[in-house]
Amino acid sequence: MPVSSARITNRIVLSFGDIASFGAFGTIYMMLMTLATNWQTGFAIAAVFLVAVVSTAALGAVLQIGVFTPLVRSPTQAIMIASIGASIVLQEGLRVQSSGRERWLSPIFADSIVNVDFDGFVVHVTGMQIIILVIAAVLLTGLTLVLAKSQAGRLWRACSQNLHLAQLCGIDTDRVLTWTAAAAAGFAATSGWIIAIGYGGVSFYMGLVLGLKALFATIIGGFGTIGGAIVGGFLLAGIETIWSAYFPIVYRDVAVFLIVILIFVIKPDGLLSVGLRRDSEA
Repeated sequence: MPVSSARITNRIVLSFGDIASFGAFGTIYMMLMTLATNWQTGFAIAAVFLVAVVSTAALGAVLQIGVFTPLVRSPTQAIMIASIGASIVLQEGLRVQSSGRERWLSPIFADSIVNVDFDGFVVHVTGMQIIILVIAAVLLTGLTLVLAKSQAGRLWRACSQNLHLAQLCGIDTDRVLTWTAAAAAGFAATSGWIIAIGYGGVSFYMGLVLGLKALFATIIGGFGTIGGAIVGGFLLAGIETIWSAYFPIVYRDVAVFLIVILIFVIKPDGLLSVGLRRDSEA
């Protein structure tokens, strides 16, 4: 979702990783509370998901209204610098709140329900992995349909083509920016929820790596295209998975970023880039 905001403002926002961390921490704490009060596990997961997405979307809207919208027509570096500041505030807030420690949650739906044997190499699929796959497919399909078919999607496409002309045509661009930021934060919260529920551990400093990976996935696929961001995300995930399977996992992030840099050298515009509009067009 960082590409949705970047397409409109023609600016890069670097705080989505820490917004995802906010959603992940909220997920951990709410799951611990619900399980401690004997909620049914499935109901608790669904309720926590909704609360995490809504609360994090509200955070995204507040950041957009209070920090980013006033800087939309400022010099190119202003929004990026402001997003770094917002990221630091969120990260330090999580550090203080968590006393600088990681938070852990017992595995949920971690039992293998699908086992496939490939000549002695057994693939195990857990219930939570299937849930995550279904949620990701539903969200990606829903996002594509909303942007292509709905009134909100048409407004977003108009603003992404030229924010100034969209405003001259009577579109409330500030409102479009706000709900775009809220939706992007909601998607970030979903990734935080997946990390918290799927892996069981969160830390205050994980937002930096998450944000960089989201940005790199966006650029690999082609900055300015949502389809490219999806392709870049799958490519980045594939690289991580292959490295983890055959090489020391401690060097995984180093290897991933080196491979990403190599891709940038070979194809700087990304795999599916449509190019960004010039500042003179804004």
